[in-house]
Amino acid sequence: MTPTTAPADRRTGVAAVAAGGLLFASVAAELVRPVQQSDGTVLDRIGFAIYLGAWVVGAAALVIALLGLGVARPLPRGGRIGRRICLAGTALLLAFGIVALVSGVAAGAPLEASFLLFALGLLLLGIGAVPLALGLRRTGALGGWWPAVLGVTAGVLVALGASVDPWHDLGLFAVDASLVVVGLAVLGRARRLDDVLVPSPAR
Repeated sequence: MTPTTAPADRRTGVAAVAAGGLLFASVAAELVRPVQQSDGTVLDRIGFAIYLGAWVVGAAALVIALLGLGVARPLPRGGRIGRRICLAGTALLLAFGIVALVSGVAAGAPLEASFLLFALGLLLLGIGAVPLALGLRRTGALGGWWPAVLGVTAGVLVALGASVDPWHDLGLFAVDASLVVVGLAVLGRARRLDDVLVPSPAR
């Protein structure tokens, strides 16, 4: 590993933690203070814009995190394929956030078709996380924390398999928590690398 690895790991780790935190906040905020009626009509456009804005930024942070995974320790072919699938899913989740945000603020309700982007994006993220996790296991990039990536798949299965609350939201929260754990694992590796590269002060 080169001295440039630690900064790349820090960027990837921070992005993963931010992604998990922002995506969690976007969903949790709607539970604490709803800004939509059950039929999707927006009651508070400013609050709606803030919630969806957090989702958009969180999805963009996840793109950055996924691009960073496998840079320090190149992924095997299966891991690279899994990362591409995850990136495709995250791009759809990002598109969902943008379309829902713009249509919700402009028309007073999110475009219904945007939820197809959400469902497909979440599905691809869950599918891609499996080969990505196995690839990270082979490289040792996350140490013993590689199963956290599989937590994304488990959360997606719950979120898509349960159409009623609270299970749907709990599945999304499991995805978010898994992203935070992955980010913390990458940051931990960056700190260990710093300890190796930076000599201890002379006594």
